[in-house]
This record gives sequence, C-alpha cells and structure tokens, in this order.
Amino acid sequence: MFIDELTIVVRSGQGGQGCDSYRQRSDHKRIPNGGDGGDGGDVILRADAQTGSLFSLKSKRIFEAEAGGIGMRNNSHGRNGKDFIVKVPCGTTVYNKQDQLLIRDLVLPGEEVTVLKGGRRGYGNHARRPVTQGEAVKELELFLSFKIIADIFLVGLPNSGKTTLLKHLTGAGVLETEYPFATKAPQLGTYRSHYNQIRICELPAIYQASAEGRGLGTHFLKHLERARLIFFILDPKTEFASDVQAGYAILFNIIRQFNEAFEKIPRFLIVNKADLLPRQASKKKLFDTQERTFFISAKTGDGINRLMDAAQNLLGVSHETAV
Repeated sequence: MFIDELTIVVRSGQGGQGCDSYRQRSDHKRIPNGGDGGDGGDVILRADAQTGSLFSLKSKRIFEAEAGGIGMRNNSHGRNGKDFIVKVPCGTTVYNKQDQLLIRDLVLPGEEVTVLKGGRRGYGNHARRPVTQGEAVKELELFLSFKIIADIFLVGLPNSGKTTLLKHLTGAGVLETEYPFATKAPQLGTYRSHYNQIRICELPAIYQASAEGRGLGTHFLKHLERARLIFFILDPKTEFASDVQAGYAILFNIIRQFNEAFEKIPRFLIVNKADLLPRQASKKKLFDTQERTFFISAKTGDGINRLMDAAQNLLGVSHETAV
C-alpha cells in the first residue's frame, strides 16, 4: 500500500533521576556519592533509500525514545537512553503539525534530523549539589509529506499506455491491463543505458473530471514537485478526449490548475500507439503545437530510442547517478 502523507507522534526519552546516596567513613562523616542519571534518548528521522513510502509507519504512529537510567550510589551514573530512529523515504518533508512550520526536507539517503532532544539527566549528590529529577518527556506531533524523487514522470489520460511504456523502458514488474484506471498508486522503475540511469515514475491517470475528485482525483500530482521532465502520454484513439490536441489540453490545464509552477517543468509530448494511425496521416495536422513531440509505440518499441536519447540529452546527470 502506498501512503505519501501521515501524522505521527514522537516522544523524547525522559532524563534519568539523580541518586541521593552517602558513604559513611570510619570517622562517621557522611560523604555524598550519588551518581547522575542518564540522558534520555533523542528521536531522529532519517532518509532511507530502501523505504518506498510512509506505509511502514502507519501501524505504530507513536515513536518514543528510551529513558535515561537512574543514578546509583558509589558515583555510578545511569546509562543514556537509546535514540529512536524513524526511517522515512528519501523525499520526505517534515513539518511541525501544530504550526505547520517546516523542520527539514530529507532528500538524500542518510540525511537525518533530530526532531526531539532527549531529556537532560538529573544530578546526583556526588558533587554536593541538590539531587534533581531528570528532564520530563517532550512530545511533538509531526506531519510527514513524501514526494517521490524521480527524473521523469509519466502523466496521461486513462488507458494511454503509461504502464506499458514504463515496463518497456525499465523492466518494472508492473501489471499491464486493457482497462482504464488500473494504476492506483505511483509506480517506479529505472531506465539503464551504457552511460546513465534514469529514475522513471508513472502516476495514476487523470482526465477532465479529475479536478472535481472523480477517479483518483489529482492528489498524486503533488509528486511532480521533484520532476525534472514530464512525459505527457497521449493516445490518438482515446475515449477521454475528442482528439490528441484536446487530450493534451486536458492534461496541461489540470496540471497548471493544481500548481502553476509545474508549467515550468520541461515536458515532452508523446503520442503512443502511433502504429494505429493511418500511414497517410499528417502528424503536423494531428498535433499542432510547438512542444517537442514524439510518436512511439510502447508495445512494439518503435520511436522509443529516439525519445530516450532526447531525454538523456536534456537531463544530463540523473537523480540516481548523482546520489
């Protein structure tokens, strides 16, 4: 199951209590020898390349670090509590839910942020100080928003051949179907050439009524925030638009309505199933636009080499290669 937004609660470890203890000398003088408590554990969020979504956090929701140990006599200090590390997918943005303030955007594998420091230790009386309790547990509610990191995103109307193209390019173990709305969540794969690797993500289909919440709505379009290139996949025989030009207008307008900044992301227009077009059809008349347009068949592979050569020239170094 794919989850890209989640609220969790984190709690720091309580500081360990200091010890109130004395050693009695042979002259009956009492010498304080109570040890300090241990520091409580921190709560740390760490970006993990092997974690694909926030689903693994859904069942727990409360994450608590270990408390520090109590101080003991003979100047023995309590042990420090263990930190609690919460693994999140690369591309997770962490917010303080109460005030919606950004805490950190975790992008690269191994990046981490300490969201709560453990409670300070309590003092024992060994240094002739008053004995103190350890610092109390602190609690924080976090909102996590995961946005997929990929080089190319496939966006298209239902049944336009996005899944077939993803499988052809990456060999991803995705299920190809002949009915619309089969893709329920983003699907990922990696395209490998002799000199580069390109991360590709297919998003669930959108259509004219998606902006009204029909189908799967437009929620998954948020992942385009990290896109470097968008492939608009178009089907000349689609039932969801009157023609290819209208299909492109639907896709472009929905994305622009979702976030105007996405209009600036480089894009290729890809007419899939071009093998179904009449041979005498004029491609210029079929699709009157200044956008870079490619006619391919994801099923037979026609035109795909030219498409990916152009994509690699535009992208240069991919996310995956850079990491």
